[in-house]
Amino acid sequence: MGVPVVDALSARTDLTERFGSNALLLFALEMRFGIEDISTEAANCLTDDTRDKKCDALYIDRNTGTAVIAQGWLSARERDHAPLNKASDLNTAVAWVIGGQHPSMGESLMAAAGELADSLSRGEVESIEIWYCHNVPESEAVKIELQKAAESARGHLALRYPDLDIPVRHMEVGIGRLSDWYRSIRNPILVSDELPVTVDGWFEEVGTDWTAICASVPALWLTELYDRYGDKLYSANVRGYMPSRRTAKNINYNMEQTARQRPGYFWAFNNGITALVNDYSAPKSHGPNAKLILRGVAIVNGAQTTGALSRSGGTNLRDASVMMRFVRCDDANIVDDIIRFNNSQNPIKPSDFRSTDRHQERLRQEFLAIPDATYLGARRGGSQDRARRPSNLLSSDTVAQALAAFHGDPGTAYHELRSIWERDEVYASFFSDFTSAPHIVYAYSLMVTLQDAKASLVAKWRQHSDTGLTEDEREVLSFFRLRGSSFLLVAAMGACSEIHRAGPVPDRFKLSFGATVSPSVAMEYWSPIVEVSLPFVNHLREAAKSGNLRRRHVVDEAINTFRSVVKSTSRANEPVFAEFRSRVEIAA
Repeated sequence: MGVPVVDALSARTDLTERFGSNALLLFALEMRFGIEDISTEAANCLTDDTRDKKCDALYIDRNTGTAVIAQGWLSARERDHAPLNKASDLNTAVAWVIGGQHPSMGESLMAAAGELADSLSRGEVESIEIWYCHNVPESEAVKIELQKAAESARGHLALRYPDLDIPVRHMEVGIGRLSDWYRSIRNPILVSDELPVTVDGWFEEVGTDWTAICASVPALWLTELYDRYGDKLYSANVRGYMPSRRTAKNINYNMEQTARQRPGYFWAFNNGITALVNDYSAPKSHGPNAKLILRGVAIVNGAQTTGALSRSGGTNLRDASVMMRFVRCDDANIVDDIIRFNNSQNPIKPSDFRSTDRHQERLRQEFLAIPDATYLGARRGGSQDRARRPSNLLSSDTVAQALAAFHGDPGTAYHELRSIWERDEVYASFFSDFTSAPHIVYAYSLMVTLQDAKASLVAKWRQHSDTGLTEDEREVLSFFRLRGSSFLLVAAMGACSEIHRAGPVPDRFKLSFGATVSPSVAMEYWSPIVEVSLPFVNHLREAAKSGNLRRRHVVDEAINTFRSVVKSTSRANEPVFAEFRSRVEIAA
């Protein structure tokens, strides 16, 4: 009988066929950070090439301010543990990634190091995780190696960023942890033991599809739970407890200080904890020394509180207590909503606030007529939907990025995705009465076609190395290895719309392939245009260098140069453009 998480990955041909040995690492990132479109993220976060300095990926999750420096490894046979040398390699990886850009780095890694430095200086990264991701059991020996890598990372951060206090966490993401993450997606309660707790009074709340029991619980009981179960206690949220930053303004650090110095005030200063349970029972008496029996537990909102108490230690916790509510619910959809609206570690995504927007409602209806396409319109599916994501899903975030890039703002597409959903003026620039499902397919399919072009070059490079690529192919692959380059190229090709059309395009939002063309067919239409455009990407290189996507004048200058070159070659490429324009429609 197979391991469920391994079987689930085997079914993900979108990862295994395109990304090969990196598929497991990407799958792990997807589960932990709730990434809706991992292929788009992979195009930017993977760093492995001949000079990757032992770093396979550097991913920055801007919602949580977490940077992940990762090394991946796959075993073709059963083993007791992963090789230690791969874990120790992460010492090398953190030295290069945190140490800054250097000519001896591979292009992908140099771009990644530049982005991390830029994000650290802007305060966009608040914690760093060091991963060793593999498909065999975790081991104590590997844990020791990863501890050394984390210590090394802290040392490099202190030298290069003395004014920052960035917590560093190490994580062996082996088959055990991967299985826990996968089970937590399908069933949020991993701790299934019977757990007694003695409380001084309790009360019950009853809702339509749920019941809950509420009580003040001893802080020591919480720390004992954490000591026994660790991150499994947070299975409703695979991100788990994030280490605190030692600053008086940081709520985690303040909680620790309260627990140490003023434990009697902890209950009054804390917001309390929400947990899911499979079931509970309580005595008839509501008075002191009542023993509650919980069956299973998963902390939904309160990972920070539990972590802070565990870190504070000391006998003073005898005087500390926390208000908790234990919610019992058998409706999977309601459970998903409880997690979504209560979970402080997995906050509501910015796009969630637009899910009932009239434009998203209209677009969802329009997409019903588009073949082989699923668009949720800023809605998120439940846990079961995350476990079996539709293969034809157009991620709301990726759609927003494609629209922003195609309409000339690749910096927002790459660096400021949140602003599209959070700021009304930015949102209105890309989602309005003029935004249609066919146009979304037009812009989205261009971006996915570029991702496929990069994947094909990477696959060819892995098979033959540089010697198997032509000079033009090496230049294109070199460009694609720059962070955010695909968004920049979408913007540049969008700027060439009138050249492709051989005529005026007063409003790019009116461009489409018609109301019945699927994204996969649209990619076939874009493919010849992409092929004749890729040789000119070197004109965009300067704008794709670290931090330059944020500089609008640099981006505009590069796009104008790219457009001029495409224009100068338009006669030679007229047969390709003519075939393309025969497919394009301009709405009235």
